[in-house]
Amino acid sequence: MVSSDLPEDVKRLLREHIYSVEQLEILLLLRSMPEEAFDARAVHDQLRTSETSAAARLLDLSERGFLQALTTQQGTSFRYAPNTEWLAATTDRLAHAYSERRYRVMELVFSKPIENLRVFADAFRFRKDKSDG
Repeated sequence: MVSSDLPEDVKRLLREHIYSVEQLEILLLLRSMPEEAFDARAVHDQLRTSETSAAARLLDLSERGFLQALTTQQGTSFRYAPNTEWLAATTDRLAHAYSERRYRVMELVFSKPIENLRVFADAFRFRKDKSDG
């Protein structure tokens, strides 16, 4: 393995599940505190990202099997709880790779131009408000 390269399972995880550095940072934040439950506001407070974007990323990571959604009267929060051993082990290796070779990991995230273009375009999509008719 070339020193700047990453393990194949980490590359696969990045290719199949991670489409933005924001999403990666949120995943690693929750992984670092698996006993804590985070809502979009808590993620915003930790990472200084948009609450709306954080909410979308939390839901997406939950749907991908990384997080467990917890619904209460106060709303929905999420806790790191991968639904497969492969996700748990590979996310651990991803966290290690990100701490050791941050720019290589980010390079792989950004190397998916079509997916990244969709995410970027979605950020500017105007949606008709339900109250607008």
